[in-house]
Amino acid sequence: MSDFSFHLNITQDIGHGMTLIFICAVAILLAVLIDLSTGVERAKKCKERIKSHILRRTISKVVDYYRLLFFGVIIDVLGLAFVWYNMPYCAVVVAVGVVLIEAKSVLENYHKMKSAARDMPAVVKQIIDAVTDKDAEKIIELIKDNDKREDE
Repeated sequence: MSDFSFHLNITQDIGHGMTLIFICAVAILLAVLIDLSTGVERAKKCKERIKSHILRRTISKVVDYYRLLFFGVIIDVLGLAFVWYNMPYCAVVVAVGVVLIEAKSVLENYHKMKSAARDMPAVVKQIIDAVTDKDAEKIIELIKDNDKREDE
């Protein structure tokens, strides 16, 4: 009976790991597509031509990112030799790294478009750093003033 229980646990762990790897792959694809859409939007707003080689570069980027993810999966498979290695740590780290790279690219596109979203990291940092209610009220006033300027 214990052999069957051991087999069930391994199967559940592999299924759990495969689910996490699939989620990582989808997150990478979504991050690249978001970057592509903001890049196209920026090009339109700045009246730049959208060239096909730039779109092909996006496909190449996805393939490169998936290669990195696959190497992470290989390392994770080797990690299964250790008892404490119970999830695809390396694949998750690769996916988080890729999503952060693409998020930085999206923010750069927002800066080039002079979008209101370009200030979000600074606003979030101010909100986190707000210690008192007075600090929070100042930040809320700044956001309201920014919204009024954008409406004009």
